[in-house]
Amino acid sequence: MKQSPEKIRSWFDRHRQKELRIRKDEDGDLDVSRIRLEDVEFIQYHGTDDYLSPQAILLKGEGTVAVVDGEEPIPGGTYEISLDDPWFSAADDSSLHLSTDRASYLIEVMDSAEPDGR
Repeated sequence: MKQSPEKIRSWFDRHRQKELRIRKDEDGDLDVSRIRLEDVEFIQYHGTDDYLSPQAILLKGEGTVAVVDGEEPIPGGTYEISLDDPWFSAADDSSLHLSTDRASYLIEVMDSAEPDGR
């Protein structure tokens, strides 16, 4: 079901200062990132070409992205989720699912007792 950006923002706001695991599946390629969420921002791109989505969610904080030989810092301390129309979401207390025509995201709140959680 499609949720409003306000409901998605509210979900992220409830999980500020928590570690989130983000699993992005795009064309069968799975990327896993982690971020300690400090801030969230919804942005609108105007005059976009086919490369940029009309809107995006920016997750701000320190984090890492999994690479072949370990982890690297998230560039610029920002993780961007592009929201191509149509997009859909579903949320509960500990996870948020977002899907677009390009990719699907599973964002989970990490349990501090969970050592790695992958």
